[in-house]
Amino acid sequence: MLVSEIDIITPQTVNDCLLILSSHETEHRLIAGGTDAVVRMKEGKWRPSTWINIKRLKELRYIKEKNGTIHIGPLTTHTDIIHSPLLQKKANVLVEAAREVGAVQMQNMGTIGGNIGTASPAGDTIPALYVLDATIELQSLNTKRLIPINQFFIGPGRTIMKQNEMITNIIIQPQAENEVGIFQKLGPRKAQSISIVNVAIMLSMAKDRKCLEGKIAFGSVAPTIVRAKKCEALLPLSPLTDDIIENIAKVAWKEVMPITDGRATAEYRRDMASALLKRGLYRLMKRWENK
Repeated sequence: MLVSEIDIITPQTVNDCLLILSSHETEHRLIAGGTDAVVRMKEGKWRPSTWINIKRLKELRYIKEKNGTIHIGPLTTHTDIIHSPLLQKKANVLVEAAREVGAVQMQNMGTIGGNIGTASPAGDTIPALYVLDATIELQSLNTKRLIPINQFFIGPGRTIMKQNEMITNIIIQPQAENEVGIFQKLGPRKAQSISIVNVAIMLSMAKDRKCLEGKIAFGSVAPTIVRAKKCEALLPLSPLTDDIIENIAKVAWKEVMPITDGRATAEYRRDMASALLKRGLYRLMKRWENK
């Protein structure tokens, strides 16, 4: 497809965009940073008759705290997230995930809304949003609805978002003083790779190595993100000693559901999911002890 064959509409306000979405009968897709769109077009996968360019909607680019929650606009770039003092202090697991999103150029261009909307099981920010109990705000011309992130994705590249809707806000729960989080990723090449496996971990800690509650979300090991519920159930049972961490990591091997593809075999992904979780828990214990 030549550039001249692509129909692009550029709304100037969110309301203009919602009006276009409500009236546009032909196949269309929203585009912001375009880091995913360009790749998919080259692969011949995304060829809508119309692209709706929302990059100019500056009202959708923000990071702010409101009523005890953190609100992030969908046009917020990964670089914005990385350099946000608020997120560094209260959602460092998301900051760590944003640092792993491709090279610096992709971090500058790519947006968190695009990462969510693409709905890739390997999307780096998505496991972090799971452990931060994110809520996705979807808006159409006449309605607005709030969707817990674990209900938003229904398969690879598929979400519950309707054709007349767009993401207008991402709401996350800030980390408490006794919470520590981490994001880890395994990719074939540093800085510019799609995840073979990734994992986000959030632990609520008491004294010593006693975990009160934990959340673990794996990416790139199933059609959508996997919350490792069996692993999570083991976290508060006893202090996280070396033996307990080893046992929890073994449970992760059985809990993920990967496939074999051109990047890795299913067995390798299982092994690496277990290894990443084990390493992440050790690192979190060290962070907690040094806090």
